[in-house]
Amino acid sequence: MKVEIFPGELSGNVAAPGSKSIAQRMVACALLARGESVISDYPDSDDCKAALEIAQALGAIVTQKGNVVTIKGGFPNAFLSGIRQSKNEVFCGESGLASRMFIPIAALSEQQMVISGHGSLLKRSFENFEHILPPLGVNIETNQGLLPVQVKGPIVPGEVQMDGSISSQFLTGLLIALPRAGSTSIIHVSNLKSKPYITMTLEVMEQFGVKIQHDNLEHFTIENAVYSPRELTVPGDWSGAAFLLVAGALCAEEGLHITNIDHRITQADSAVLDVLKMAGVKMEITSNGVKVFASDISAFEFDANECPDLFPPLAALAAFADGVSTIYGVKRLIHKESNRGKTLQQEFAKANIRIVLRDDEMKIYPAPVRRADINSHQDHRIAMAATILGLAGGRVTIRGAECVSKSFPTFFDLVSKLQGKVQITSAANAQN
Repeated sequence: MKVEIFPGELSGNVAAPGSKSIAQRMVACALLARGESVISDYPDSDDCKAALEIAQALGAIVTQKGNVVTIKGGFPNAFLSGIRQSKNEVFCGESGLASRMFIPIAALSEQQMVISGHGSLLKRSFENFEHILPPLGVNIETNQGLLPVQVKGPIVPGEVQMDGSISSQFLTGLLIALPRAGSTSIIHVSNLKSKPYITMTLEVMEQFGVKIQHDNLEHFTIENAVYSPRELTVPGDWSGAAFLLVAGALCAEEGLHITNIDHRITQADSAVLDVLKMAGVKMEITSNGVKVFASDISAFEFDANECPDLFPPLAALAAFADGVSTIYGVKRLIHKESNRGKTLQQEFAKANIRIVLRDDEMKIYPAPVRRADINSHQDHRIAMAATILGLAGGRVTIRGAECVSKSFPTFFDLVSKLQGKVQITSAANAQN
């Protein structure tokens, strides 16, 4: 799909989509719960669809009516007793979180399973599991550190050490799985990045009745515990809202109100508010969201190690600042849907925005945005960042724009409803 974005002013009210990070964690816990859980406001993104398909592959009974999902779980006990049988292949689409989270969960079963995916997920590393899982009694084979991954459990209690610098998603999977391993396990984590995502994992687990003791997110003691079914609602997604907030900060003279976001709920990307304040953006915190107004943008410095998904919207914000901005944590971008640091550098250059990558920092040099033809690299956050360049600067064409369905399938529709000028060409007619 090809999308053309034209400069224009945004206005109105828009609800942020549900958090795919929280929704997928809820599915994992519901799969392990003995009983029926109900999840409301479930997102329609590709990653969230993949999580439901994984739960079904592992034998859960999943029904969906609109945005309400019901999951009858009990894995692995119900399936080992022959009540229901899980499949031996778990397909994860392109979801990095789902694949890394469900591998240890699948290993709770004594059945040999293959975890696979497609697209950009085939380039993302799973090597960490080769070191983490064998001490827990799991046989694992990877494709030279990549998918497909073959595991055979059952996982047993133990003590492991792991490096948390590549991705916190490996730890999330272990934390969710190990309470069902039968006894006490201990995890020692060094160099943990994206700590708010682990806090999110612990909070979702606690909603399902499982509490884990830890020492400053470095040493975790995991006791045997039973997940209880719950009725929960998925909160709004700060990761998707960040793009709308930045667009409003550049294009909304009368104000743009993003609702369905709550800064009191742990989500790493709520840190976008801190950056908007640093950049001098006029905004109001409301009872159900944030209202932003078009502002003169001041250059800023920000450490994004704990929230690397903010790089794309913040790079777009920096493109319109009054000086050079610096964002730290570029090394966290290598193993995303694309190598995001290099992708941002390459694609923003087409729009006359120079980005310099050095060691672990990104410097963005603002300049008048010129008309550009941008390749999304099938990376949803690159496509949304390019949209901001088009709305606030010069006309931008985005190729492969359908990739936004991974996290925010209604993104372009919402931009249009906010008076943004968007022209969409179907995949059949576009030359991608």
